[in-house]
Amino acid sequence: MTLIAVVAALTSMAQGRMDMCINEVMVQGDSISANQNGKCSAWIELFNSSYGTNAIEKMFLTTFKQDYIQNYFKEQESKSNKKRNVLLEELRDQNPDKVYEIPRGDVDTKIKPRTHVVFYADGNTTAGTMHLSFTLTAGSENYVALYDVNGDLVDEVIVPASLQAGQSFARISEGLPSDMHPDGNHSFAPTQWEVRDGSSVEKAITPGKFNVRPVNENIEKFHNEDPTGVLLTIMSMGVVFLALLLLYILFKLFGKAFSASGKEKKEDEPAQIAAPSDETSNGDNDEAIAALCMALYQHLNVHDEESGVLTFDHSHEAHSAWGSKGNLLLPKPEHHENH
Repeated sequence: MTLIAVVAALTSMAQGRMDMCINEVMVQGDSISANQNGKCSAWIELFNSSYGTNAIEKMFLTTFKQDYIQNYFKEQESKSNKKRNVLLEELRDQNPDKVYEIPRGDVDTKIKPRTHVVFYADGNTTAGTMHLSFTLTAGSENYVALYDVNGDLVDEVIVPASLQAGQSFARISEGLPSDMHPDGNHSFAPTQWEVRDGSSVEKAITPGKFNVRPVNENIEKFHNEDPTGVLLTIMSMGVVFLALLLLYILFKLFGKAFSASGKEKKEDEPAQIAAPSDETSNGDNDEAIAALCMALYQHLNVHDEESGVLTFDHSHEAHSAWGSKGNLLLPKPEHHENH
């Protein structure tokens, strides 16, 4: 049970903010991709590639390149002991047109499993949480990065300058593990990205709201491998019976352990009050019996036994005060006359 809990904890820790990725970017909108306000602004779509809900509050979106951020960290850390989240906040205050911190307290920052969310790069933060403080430049190469609160780079992408109005630069594999750098960051290699124009349902551009893709890659793959569901049934029943077997073994082991400990206690208690063996019946046991008998004898025979008969001894002429009445009487007082 402890092992299962540890594995579950490690699994939940692995699927954290590092599973967030930049999924799609539009630099210049058109009438087809206009947002809810009717404005054709640029937007950045994030994707939660994990199967657990991720809170992206206090994360940072920026157009500063990685080298600039790392050099800024090294320079400031050499001057002070400030943590990187504080340094990112200072960088945000100094360059609000290049760094945006996702605020707390908005329910839209809780990203559900395998779900997308869009931030508008219109520079108008007064419009709400989903509006960034910076903009993207049409006709130029645009760099966008996503940082965690501790200063770790989560994802980054370079949007080509050739992107036209109404086109978006989108990830093909949507953050699958095969689409990652060795250091864990998502790749923005040209082979992993494509240009979308919204001309088909599969490539439809739907910014401005959460949108869950109708197809789950893992479910579709499992469906293709096991169309009848036999393998799924065997796996499910196997997991159930394996769990029952483990519980049976654990209860058996605990039962034996408690039985052994109880048997040891029962064996120890009689040993302390057991009767003396035959080997000591003529030794210390006899001495103890003799001592008890002597104690009882002395207790019951403290005084000599009296006969209750008084005797008088006439062998002596001298009498004691007990036998002389004269000695027992007070002398007669003499009479004195007054002259």
